[in-house]
Amino acid sequence: MTEEMINRSFHTSPSLLAAPVPLFWIIVKPAQKLFAIILGRSIRKWWKALPPNKRELFKESARKNKWKILLGVSSLGVVFVMFYFTHLEETPITGRARLLVFGKEHFRELSQMEYDMWMEQFKDQMLPETDARYQVVERVVGHLSESNKDIPQVAALQWVIHVVDEPGVNAFVLPNGQVFVFTGLLDAVSDIHQLSFILGHEIAHAVLEHAAEKASLVHFLDFLSLIFLTMIWAICPRDSLAVVGQWIQSKLQEYMFDRPYSRTLEAEADKVGLQFAAKACVDVRASSVFWQQMELAETIQGQPKLPEWLSTHPSHENRA
Repeated sequence: MTEEMINRSFHTSPSLLAAPVPLFWIIVKPAQKLFAIILGRSIRKWWKALPPNKRELFKESARKNKWKILLGVSSLGVVFVMFYFTHLEETPITGRARLLVFGKEHFRELSQMEYDMWMEQFKDQMLPETDARYQVVERVVGHLSESNKDIPQVAALQWVIHVVDEPGVNAFVLPNGQVFVFTGLLDAVSDIHQLSFILGHEIAHAVLEHAAEKASLVHFLDFLSLIFLTMIWAICPRDSLAVVGQWIQSKLQEYMFDRPYSRTLEAEADKVGLQFAAKACVDVRASSVFWQQMELAETIQGQPKLPEWLSTHPSHENRA
């Protein structure tokens, strides 16, 4: 999605029993981490409180049963591997294998809740359908969807247009097909071709179900990280060291998995979005011009040029 994407948040359900499955896990995630910390800390305190002779007995017992312990750990690893491979699905259009834990229906419910939140936030900033800027976006989205209606995932979504009077250079499409475009983006693009490829990119995110995919991966990695979090708090001799270890673990996950995966999804949306635009007879060369303009604007503004591996998006240079 565009670089200046504002952080999204989710409504909490008025009743926990009514919460969709993804939302339930989002709510309990902090509790899971707290439980892992308490468990690890309790193990450390228990070990420190053991008399030396009992520690030696415990170590000796572990040495005698090392193969049983290894078998148990290996079995747990096999369970995780089986879970991963049994939840792989093929990405629409590109055919890339991806992990999908949450059901599509559950995620549609969550998307509707997010949509309601955005509508509440922007209710006083929505442009009317009679506004020329709204009509431009409506025509572009309509042309893109009509030109790609042979793709089942495009035809299945009901595209709903919202143009928000906001200066931010931003646009996003929710998984249910609700399109939000900020007037700042309309001011930033040079022509209809640039707008078309950007909206093609955002539509691609929805069609490729990237939101559900990313949530699934985060959930899977977070569950695995609970094991390491427990180990960190159990092994580190002091709480201060455990906090540092936890921070290092979170950063390793972020820069080794989360951000590279985000860049992969963005690159895939770029590719598919350009395909959508090309089928709509859009001049796809406009995409290169746009990213060059973005890079030039950041240079003029004196913004530091960060290495791509630090970003959630591919660099402007690589997208051009």
